[in-house]
Amino acid sequence: MQQEPILFPGRVPTEVKTMIKSSKSMEKSVFRKMIKLALGYLQGSLTSDECETAVQNICQASKADTEETVLNVCIQYAGILTLLRSALRVNTVTTRQENLSADLSNLGLPEDFASDICKVVFGPARPDIDRQLRSTAPSLPVLTNMNWRVEVTISTSWLSRVLEPVVMLRLELNNGSSYTFQVPVAKFHHLRYAVANLLHQMEDLRTSSICKK
Repeated sequence: MQQEPILFPGRVPTEVKTMIKSSKSMEKSVFRKMIKLALGYLQGSLTSDECETAVQNICQASKADTEETVLNVCIQYAGILTLLRSALRVNTVTTRQENLSADLSNLGLPEDFASDICKVVFGPARPDIDRQLRSTAPSLPVLTNMNWRVEVTISTSWLSRVLEPVVMLRLELNNGSSYTFQVPVAKFHHLRYAVANLLHQMEDLRTSSICKK
């Protein structure tokens, strides 16, 4: 019985299909160069221009001197980049190496090439790779500190007596910005419920089967 796809449970990207089709005639040394190149790009140690120069060098070494052969090398690199990006999302705690290897084989990747991908995903350098990927990934500002207090409005310019409590919130972010706003108690309880509900949904998503692959 064939296992459920791990890397591409839906549609396999076109560039991956093309790369796998041409991998039958690709030299192992070229495949490894492209893995190293793609990994450097994903980790942020190589710029787009540096990657382009490296691909050109691979074309020259492979004697790809026509427009068609150069395009083929570029598609091969794009396919390996997409494949490696997906492979590095695999949870190595819940996914066994042999299952990933079988998934790569089911895609049509040669055994030697599948082994190289597995060495990146399950190798000793994976923790360092993950740290570098997280450090270069786009991210939003993070909340670093929050202060709050309850104030009571005694009167306004049009009402002599109000006595309505409000919650004053001050949020500080890691980019140095801060925001202060006030929330009526009823709205604060609504906000508290909405946040708790969102956290519950995030926990359900985290423990779902699709996030464990």
